[in-house]
Amino acid sequence: MRNFVNMDTCMENIISYNIFNNADVSNGDSINIIKDMLLNAVDTILTKKQRKCIKMHYYMGMPMNKIAKELGVCPSTVTRNIQSAKKRLSILSYYL
Repeated sequence: MRNFVNMDTCMENIISYNIFNNADVSNGDSINIIKDMLLNAVDTILTKKQRKCIKMHYYMGMPMNKIAKELGVCPSTVTRNIQSAKKRLSILSYYL
């Protein structure tokens, strides 16, 4: 079950997005809804290692080498975790 992605936890947000997308919602509101969905997906469908790497790199702006040093792993491991996380998160684009 290594590549298994459980989308049940995100489906309510996806349905909400589709409802709001059909209503009179501004672009700024739509962007905020998508950001919330993405953060929810990061917290629910990624592994613990992937979540740490994504949050440290994209939310905290840390470079890969610094993340690797802090987690005690090779920089290539951080890169692989981020690539795997992006692959898992890319499934959301199918629903949008």
